[in-house]
Amino acid sequence: MQKLPLDFYTREDTLLVAQELLGKTLVVPDKNGNRVSGMIVETEAYQGPQDKAAHSHNNLRTKRTEIMFHEGGVAYVFFVYGMYFQFNVVVGKEDVPHAIL
Repeated sequence: MQKLPLDFYTREDTLLVAQELLGKTLVVPDKNGNRVSGMIVETEAYQGPQDKAAHSHNNLRTKRTEIMFHEGGVAYVFFVYGMYFQFNVVVGKEDVPHAIL
């Protein structure tokens, strides 16, 4: 298993990146340092300013959404419904707030 290079995430075609993430394996450490992994079987692409479903719609910059304006390759994680964490990866160029759930 190979780690994806940063330039995979900095591409401008959010929909293509979302499609290419399908079937990839997400690997993270648990609180004890053990590796936990799972296959990505579904993605949703959010294209920032013009996407009414995106937290960054209309280029909304808040403490919560600021991470979405970073260069691609960083995680945007938020808590919903008082019980779930949603994992997104920021994609594209700096100051273009696109993300993939």
